[in-house]
Amino acid sequence: MLSKLVKKFERAQVSLASLLLRRIARAQATSGKASDNVALKLYPNWNDLVASSGTRSDPELRAAARTLLLGQLPAEAWSLIPSLEVRAAPVMSTWTYQNEAMTWDIGQGDLVLDVGSGGWPFKRANHLADKFPEETSHRVETMVRDERPFFEVDLEKLPFEDRAYDFVFCSHVLEHLDNPGQAMRELMRVARRGYIEVPTRLSDVMFNFTRLQNHHRWHSLRQGNTLLLIEWNERERRELGNQFFTALHSEYSNNFQDFFERNRDLFFTSYSWDEKIEFLIIDKDGREFDSSYGSS
Repeated sequence: MLSKLVKKFERAQVSLASLLLRRIARAQATSGKASDNVALKLYPNWNDLVASSGTRSDPELRAAARTLLLGQLPAEAWSLIPSLEVRAAPVMSTWTYQNEAMTWDIGQGDLVLDVGSGGWPFKRANHLADKFPEETSHRVETMVRDERPFFEVDLEKLPFEDRAYDFVFCSHVLEHLDNPGQAMRELMRVARRGYIEVPTRLSDVMFNFTRLQNHHRWHSLRQGNTLLLIEWNERERRELGNQFFTALHSEYSNNFQDFFERNRDLFFTSYSWDEKIEFLIIDKDGREFDSSYGSS
């Protein structure tokens, strides 16, 4: 499904460029100026490549088309012009970023648990755990199992002894749970330290996850050292009709990819903790649902 959406987005980019180039070429054809024939020369070649789906194979033509568009359109319209440049590498996913770009204060001899390991296990984890080893609406990727010990668990009632682990990794899990407060108490019980990551409200809105009824129950915010989880209400759960998720995964460079890579902290709340997790959970009616000081 994702690959089809990305291809559709890429075709839309190329179609937009074709439309703009055609209009500029027509305008130049009626100008009568010999100097205004750049688009007239470029457009037929571009059109032939589009017809043969060959725009990716000619980076010079893509660059020439973009340069022409930038030169012919006002500056305020530049952000709307597709880049037409294929990325050298895709945008790092959250899990690739965690495993390859982030640094971790974890000792070589520390025993590490990844709870909710899903399809992208934490590379430093010694043990993996997940509630859904099979297909589930809470996960779009295929479950990954490797040589590491795996446990099928309920995060709200973990089957491990107190302080069994030195570090527990829990990424993009709490937003799915009915009782994330109890889950965080379990994390504190079984480990001395850990890391939590939860999508923000902006993330779910921009990526249109609000349309999924049985996916994310909570979105997040960090205030000081307190992790806030806020429940989505029925009015907020709707199809938003945006294409940012598709844009993020496009093979063509675009402004949203640049924005995302510069501002990952706006999309995901990162929370490292030592000994204690300070949290406050607000239900869909604006009332306190739970907190690190006990249930209300």
